[in-house]
Amino acid sequence: MIGEKLQPKTDLTTNGHKPAHTARPTSEYSFKQLADIYNQTRLDYIVPMPMNARKMEEYVTNFAVNLDASVVVYDREGELAGLGMLGIRDGRAWITRLGVVPDRRGNNLGMFMMTTILDAARQHNCRLVQLEVIRGNTPAYRMFHKCGFRDARDLLVVRRPPGPIPFDNPEPDAVITNLSAAEIQTCLAEERGEGASWLDESASILRAGSLQGLHITLPTGESGWIVYQSTAFQLSFLVLHTPSQVRDRMALALLYNMHSRHPMQDTKYENIPALDLRWPVFQKIGYVEAFRRIEMFLYF
Repeated sequence: MIGEKLQPKTDLTTNGHKPAHTARPTSEYSFKQLADIYNQTRLDYIVPMPMNARKMEEYVTNFAVNLDASVVVYDREGELAGLGMLGIRDGRAWITRLGVVPDRRGNNLGMFMMTTILDAARQHNCRLVQLEVIRGNTPAYRMFHKCGFRDARDLLVVRRPPGPIPFDNPEPDAVITNLSAAEIQTCLAEERGEGASWLDESASILRAGSLQGLHITLPTGESGWIVYQSTAFQLSFLVLHTPSQVRDRMALALLYNMHSRHPMQDTKYENIPALDLRWPVFQKIGYVEAFRRIEMFLYF
């Protein structure tokens, strides 16, 4: 049970003392236990992201988290100390849900977790490990640098509150059709450009489900599409295809029509590249930056 004192896998080190930290695979725990552990590590986090058992199970499924390669960590006394998860896809790995219980921090616990998880990535023949750290989380950022990670790019997490759009349809003569499930799969698999983060790459979005999509043809003949997840209260996992010659015009038309169909839903769009040239269009329609992440890579 969570909080119980546990014996480390190896009772004694070579000098006769218990090891400072021990790791147990997350596959030994229920999703409720993992959610409880995760929440304990986030009590004072920069951006609170509470989870329950259902959300944890969805997270593990959608983002290819390998429960045998992920770890729950305990201190020398067998007290719960931290959690770290590892997603694995096609020779790549993604470190996520890394956190330490506030009163267990120090004594190189974070580095122990990172070393353990990176060893698991190597054992699964991963050539690239990636992660994101919230900009401003300086201790974690420094630790990742010590582990060999290097900055790749800044990513924005943005939101738009529910409400009407404060201007008229920018493309009243455009032809708009709903995308079928098969068409959504084709768009994400065959027509999408490169550059998505682990959270919003096609494999993650397709696993997340509840997808809808719109296809728009402008009067000038150019076509574009948007795919997104629609749940009872929120829109998320946005993917836009906007031909370069009409990039901003198409983005505005797609966002306008999506929000016109879902005026009462909050929208959360994670990991839009900070250098995405369409960001001013998002701002025009009411999106605001919530916080930034730094995407970091480590190659073996």
